[in-house]
Amino acid sequence: MTHHRSLVLLAAATLLACRAGGAPQAPAAEKPAPVAATAPAAPQPSDPIAAAPKSADPRTEALLGWLEGFFPYGPGELTLDALDAVRIPGWRLYRAAKKFTVDERANDQAFVLADDSGKTALVGDVFVDEARLKAPKPVLGESDIDTLRELLGRFLRGRFKVTFDPSIDRPSMKGMKIQHESGYGAYDISAFVSSGDGALLLVGRAWDRGKSFAEQRRALIRLQGAPAQGPADAAVTIVEYSDMQCPFCKKRAADLDALVHKLGKDLKIRRVAKTFPISEHTWAFRAASAGRCFYEKDADAFFRWKSSVFGRQETLSVGELDTFALDFAVANDISEEAFRSCYLQGSAVTKVLDDLSEGFAVRVRSTPTYFVDGVPLSWFSDNLMEEYLRKTYLKGAGLPLAATAAPKAAPAARPAGLK
Repeated sequence: MTHHRSLVLLAAATLLACRAGGAPQAPAAEKPAPVAATAPAAPQPSDPIAAAPKSADPRTEALLGWLEGFFPYGPGELTLDALDAVRIPGWRLYRAAKKFTVDERANDQAFVLADDSGKTALVGDVFVDEARLKAPKPVLGESDIDTLRELLGRFLRGRFKVTFDPSIDRPSMKGMKIQHESGYGAYDISAFVSSGDGALLLVGRAWDRGKSFAEQRRALIRLQGAPAQGPADAAVTIVEYSDMQCPFCKKRAADLDALVHKLGKDLKIRRVAKTFPISEHTWAFRAASAGRCFYEKDADAFFRWKSSVFGRQETLSVGELDTFALDFAVANDISEEAFRSCYLQGSAVTKVLDDLSEGFAVRVRSTPTYFVDGVPLSWFSDNLMEEYLRKTYLKGAGLPLAATAAPKAAPAARPAGLK
């Protein structure tokens, strides 16, 4: 029997990161997040949650095939281990992990609660109250999740509030809503707690097993009202979740500019920008808010602002960002009064918070993260985006591409959202 780290520790390793030149950094202003692309931690000396022995099971094989679409595109091995120490009526808990063959920085894992009907799966990160696992008690009120709330609080930065959300209840699982304070307002993250014993908290969402993940992500990602470039009738839509203070976001933005130009004659591409400011980046949320103000005035001004910020990224501070944003506004025919009435106010904040909440719903786990018509790409390897576009939309024309330098293993970074 293969032993794994405790679920609590595994969940701790699955909170968000930003990539800087291949090294994971951190996520949006004080928030939890999914799996950071880091090397696995050493196994703990004791492990109350162990995987069940593997056996050929048609249900497991079907679940494994469907889950392939949950993880980022790329060749690799996806494994699925049943964790039967946690028993929830009508559900079975699994740990799914994908090990990529080309670039280990993209390695990923998630926890899956699959219902016995084969219709629904809850996917996300897991925290376990081991005392209630041994002595189950039904969840009757908010005091019954105090230990789970405490466990969650060890890993989330800043203040948060957890409340019941009956609108997303599932059999044996109570719906929860985490309202996490960003420093500029709170954004929502969905979660579920096992109602019969109060032992398990899954931070994530419900997915329909009758539909692909790409189809469901396309439905969840709001395109209307988001900054966009490229023809409306484009053959492909690339959605980018980015942080203007993230060095790797700056690099990949330039790479995507070049790739769109390179493929322009053969493939029409529409780019949609989402703001996903990261917790340890002091001015990232402010830059995102300013971008929303400029977008409301002129859609193209958002992208000019983003390019301008990237151009001065290494030298900006909070105060300099504020001054830079005001100067940019005036230079683009937005009065100082109009800008100040928008900046860090109203919709210029709520739109950023909405992007954060949406990002967690589709499982943005680091910046930049790309979704190509709903398919996630962890664009670590330089050729990955072009290879995917050529293979998927151009029938492989132009492949294989010239090899790039072998990637270096990512250093073990502290997952964002952790204290």
